[in-house]
Amino acid sequence: MASKNLIIGGFTNYNYNQLKPWVESINEVCGDDVDRVLVVGKTDQETIGELIKRNFRIVPMMEINAPIHVARFLSIYEYLKNQWQEYDYVVTTDVKDVYFQADPFEIFKDDFFHNQNLKLVVASEGLKYKDEPWGNENLLQAYGPYVHEQFKENEIFNVGTFGGYSEYVKDMVFNIITNALNRPIPICDQAVFNVLINTVPYKDICWYTHHWAAELGTVMDPSKIESFRPNLMFSEPIWKDGQLFRPPMGRSVFPIVHQYDRVPEIKEFIRQKYNQIDPSEYFIYRT
Repeated sequence: MASKNLIIGGFTNYNYNQLKPWVESINEVCGDDVDRVLVVGKTDQETIGELIKRNFRIVPMMEINAPIHVARFLSIYEYLKNQWQEYDYVVTTDVKDVYFQADPFEIFKDDFFHNQNLKLVVASEGLKYKDEPWGNENLLQAYGPYVHEQFKENEIFNVGTFGGYSEYVKDMVFNIITNALNRPIPICDQAVFNVLINTVPYKDICWYTHHWAAELGTVMDPSKIESFRPNLMFSEPIWKDGQLFRPPMGRSVFPIVHQYDRVPEIKEFIRQKYNQIDPSEYFIYRT
């Protein structure tokens, strides 16, 4: 086994102000045994400098005719293709709407992960496809009615937060990119990911978790939670004293918080914690 782990993500058209929570929270919870890598599209030199100063390795994003949601996986694969043997475990997440409350690699020490011979950890959105309008339509458009009919009863897992053994993450991102290209809609990474993890061989090696990453777009968004609540598959997270806890109170915090910008109270807390300037002042590249 290798002696270190990797967190990797990708972005384009963002500046450092927007990346602060992801970058700085990683440095708060992870030690020197974790490499930090960002696949970078368009940004400014100041942002590059800030990332390097905080021990992030910069990898240029590969050119591909696909939206960033999909394109990042090609560049992540290209990096892992040559580097995966350096790492025990890899975690890959979105970057603009994710921050970390605890070391995300601790889950890979869990006896359940090893006793069940699992290879990947995936995070639930707490709803079945048929009960989440955006996801349901996305699955239908990406694959058509035949596949949609087979998968609409399945629980949704978020492609923006997953991890596992390095070789398995490498091959997962390869399968996402090769299955996502040339689909009827451009943004289809979530649908592809869910079809993959609900079919063998991935179906047999995934830990389908409710406690590793909080997917707030479905379980805590105040504009949607009233309609989603009757169909939620587990209890809602608890926000208290600047931390997001697994219910019931007294349980540990979620290591990863995703889509925190959907919840105004948490978004404002994070903005103040990381001293982010007002979003209206963001510098964003326009293509």
